[in-house]
Amino acid sequence: MPRIIDKLDAAAGRTPVFLDLGIDYSTPRPGPKALIKPDGTYEAGWFHDFDGDWNLDDSSAFDIALQRWVHLTFDAPDHFIVCNLANLTRASNTALLVANKRTGEFHHASLTHLYPQDTVRVEPPFTHWRDSETGSFVRIGDDLSVELAINADGLHFVATARHALGPPLIQASRFQRGRGAIQWYRILELERGLLAVGDRVVELPAGTMGTCDRTIGHQRGVQAWNWVAGVGTAVDLETGERTRLGVQIAKDRHLARPQVPNKKYLIWTEDRLFKLGEVDFSYEHGSDWRIHGDDLDFRFVPAFHRHEEKRLVLVRADFHQFYGELSGTVRVGGRRLRLEPCFAVTEESLLEL
Repeated sequence: MPRIIDKLDAAAGRTPVFLDLGIDYSTPRPGPKALIKPDGTYEAGWFHDFDGDWNLDDSSAFDIALQRWVHLTFDAPDHFIVCNLANLTRASNTALLVANKRTGEFHHASLTHLYPQDTVRVEPPFTHWRDSETGSFVRIGDDLSVELAINADGLHFVATARHALGPPLIQASRFQRGRGAIQWYRILELERGLLAVGDRVVELPAGTMGTCDRTIGHQRGVQAWNWVAGVGTAVDLETGERTRLGVQIAKDRHLARPQVPNKKYLIWTEDRLFKLGEVDFSYEHGSDWRIHGDDLDFRFVPAFHRHEEKRLVLVRADFHQFYGELSGTVRVGGRRLRLEPCFAVTEESLLEL
């Protein structure tokens, strides 16, 4: 329903291609007392924290537009792991992907169930996700630690992780028709992890780094984005000092309706989070990517490509995920850092619901 309305609105000129509501996404501020304002719109901005009221029922958006997901990546020496639990109101998804970086072996399982057979459940404060069919779960502690078990078609991943590097990004974005979403982007460090692929079990080393995206909100009916995520080691080009460096950069693609300038261009060092100025993605399928801006010049070299497309009743998903090596330079906090080659994931995605 929302995507149909959005397409009709766009055709009639009621939904702009680009929606800039003048919201300051560049300066952090204290979190609001409630996520939804009295006028039914999202209290938008970059927050130091959010302990307010999850008053999602007060949103003027369609209930059917509510989506909730948690998405994690881990970069172990031999394996790159991506897992996802999502409740999209009209469907649920449990997914686990494992890429063997040494052999090129690639395993992926994605289980989707349409409402009312959807199986993933999560309730406010959206810290405990459960899939009743597979026994998968993700649980987030008050200290931002993570416990998880993801099971899907012969793939199993069990792990505990702690929060790492600088503070998380906590940001709520506002869209059209009362819609919006709040997100937590952050970096994780594995404490313990076991990966099972068929009858092979691999113990993952403590200290393996990863990323986490937790998102809750009433989404646009037509979402389209580019995204890159990874964690590596960077060298200060002036002092030679080495530091861990986390990357999560997301930007609406031209197909999104509307495109919103919410500035999710993020770099973490050991104890700080930085937002960059404007960033662009330049690439073609089958070639290297350039992720660049005034303070950033990264190159991404794909090694693996996964394409998943689903066309179901009132649902269209078209995901291109690329796995490979990220490197380049970035200027943050008065320092110019060179990111040494590290494994990362990029996305070109379209989701219509």
